[in-house]
Amino acid sequence: MSIVANNDAAAFAELAAVLFTLPLPVAIVDLETTGGHFEHDRITEIAIVRFHHGNISRHQWLLNPQQPISDFITQLTGISNEMVQNAPNFADIAGELLPLLRGHLLVAHNSRFDYTFLRHAFARCHISFAAPTLDTVPFSRKLYPQYFKHNLDSIIERFAISIAAIERHRAMGDVLALTAFLQCSLHDKTAPVWLAQWHALIKPGYLPAWLKPELRQHLYALPDSPGLILWQQARHEATVMMVQERAFTDTCTLLQDKNVQRQWQQICAIDFVPANSILHALWLQGHYQLQQQAQPYSDATVTPAKWYTVSFVANHHGQLQARIITLREGILAQPPYGLFMHPRAAKRALADWARRYGLCPAVLDITPQSLGRNEPCPNQAAGICDGNCRLDAATQKQNELVLQYAPLLPVCDWGKWHQLQLTEIEAATATEVVLEAQAGCIRLDEQHWYFHPLLPKLLKQRLKKPANIVFVR
Repeated sequence: MSIVANNDAAAFAELAAVLFTLPLPVAIVDLETTGGHFEHDRITEIAIVRFHHGNISRHQWLLNPQQPISDFITQLTGISNEMVQNAPNFADIAGELLPLLRGHLLVAHNSRFDYTFLRHAFARCHISFAAPTLDTVPFSRKLYPQYFKHNLDSIIERFAISIAAIERHRAMGDVLALTAFLQCSLHDKTAPVWLAQWHALIKPGYLPAWLKPELRQHLYALPDSPGLILWQQARHEATVMMVQERAFTDTCTLLQDKNVQRQWQQICAIDFVPANSILHALWLQGHYQLQQQAQPYSDATVTPAKWYTVSFVANHHGQLQARIITLREGILAQPPYGLFMHPRAAKRALADWARRYGLCPAVLDITPQSLGRNEPCPNQAAGICDGNCRLDAATQKQNELVLQYAPLLPVCDWGKWHQLQLTEIEAATATEVVLEAQAGCIRLDEQHWYFHPLLPKLLKQRLKKPANIVFVR
């Protein structure tokens, strides 16, 4: 529902004059909901005061949340189950609401609350939504640091904003109160001071002016959720891909760097592949790399963490010997044997592993460097073997044991677990995907694995939340 209020132009004239000079139209928003849980609760009312192309308009909807409204919420907002019984649900108005928010600067008091509820509501309708935001709570703190309280009730009292008690905690009443605060503070502080704080608090910032208009539209159509960004380059060059946890925010932040301007001027389009989590997004990147459909984005300013693993290579006697190698990003034909942050850790782990499974350190070529040339190896000195390491039968048996126990080399920060199955769930839609991880890699298919330097850290974080994890081995 839209209402053009004739008296808004006069009441907010000074504010409108400033907002109309900004790079984006402004939508001042407030929601009422069934509660404060982003995943379980739903929106019951939406109100917007919109400053767009020289016009001020009001938009408001009462919504059926399709779940009961508690007595507490009814007492707080005045919205009851009876009031919303015949109201539309969010999906019914999503198509009308989206153009009022997409490509706008979204302004709200405690904006994270309103923004997250809107993102989840659109996601449940399978619509991508993201927008730059400005939270008027820190905005009030910056303009008026002498005051302790900056909730909306305190602001209404401080500026003697006229609002009927019955309208407080209703969406349009709160939006008008917030708009009145912006008008009063602008008049009080003058435009240069007011705008300086305004621009400083916009998250993640405006898109740069040098972006092509069509690319700008693609970016404003991104969601603020995990996924894989695919940059289609002009001149038939290879597509570039980047894993992002919050696609819109991360891309906007990247574009704040002036050094990327030249590269982005070669981009003609952007595609987005949604993911349930950042781990799922890395799995998607591995698949695209395996199919040679895109190449990973390389940021020369970032040095990726180094990881090490163990490779077993046959010498001229056919004996498998251990070699500590750097594990590099890319497609693997098998998961690595162990994962380590430093070669010293790998050496200690190899010695412990060989001792545990009765493997010959001399054959593995992992005897201590301090050991003299003519000194017996530790196993021979302990009477475990006779020191004849070149017997064919012994070589074959050792090789079999090496390959049998190699997958049990330790994985740093994983504890005793080497292989995991993780179910990654997208919060808004509850869609699931199952990933298999081993030694810091993720399985792409029956024959291929993928390693990325971010994976060990992400898997460690995931292990701290063991829900939906199956420990395979």
